[in-house]
Amino acid sequence: MSHIEQQFRQFLSKNPAVETCYQQGLINRRSLARYLIRRGLAQGNQLEAVIAMVRRFPFAKLPAEVKDLFTEIKITIKDKIIILDFEKEKELVQKLQNLIATTNYDKGDTLKIVVGSSLVKVFLDEENEKKITDFVKNFKLKKKFHHLSELSILFPEEANIERGILSTITKEFVVNNIVISELLTASPELLIYLKEEYVLKAYEILKRLQKP
Repeated sequence: MSHIEQQFRQFLSKNPAVETCYQQGLINRRSLARYLIRRGLAQGNQLEAVIAMVRRFPFAKLPAEVKDLFTEIKITIKDKIIILDFEKEKELVQKLQNLIATTNYDKGDTLKIVVGSSLVKVFLDEENEKKITDFVKNFKLKKKFHHLSELSILFPEEANIERGILSTITKEFVVNNIVISELLTASPELLIYLKEEYVLKAYEILKRLQKP
């Protein structure tokens, strides 16, 4: 792999909209090559080399089976979610176990606890925030995300062994300027947390992906 191609791969990972536009025929090779040179991916005297690289580049295409899986997804949305980020402490994790017993999942209450390497994240309904106060008042809150919506995408079981599903969604979101605040997986369910301002556009994108 040439140095130019390595640079181009890194460029596409940060600018997926360029790949999408090229695949749709909105950008020709020479224009793309000139743009890459302007961005410093190659020297001005390497125009023909860049054009040749773009011609040979194996642009990824969404496999047909992935498209078929999107037609079977079920989408649900829940608003008014908060995420609390705490500094990881063993005592905090132990106390949060007691919080599970007070959560009424049958009524649709949200509570998810994620223990990472340095943080403990708690996902819950805004209306239930007071319930957690006594459990966590002596622990360090690093960050709080509020006014979030939980976008639940339930895939068929076959999605567990299929490639390209998550990258398809995140690429579409990047192209449409949608910022993902958090993301969880409980395969075959994918949970995406977005600010409320992005929800409608995100839903429209997923519905578009559902179409055969």
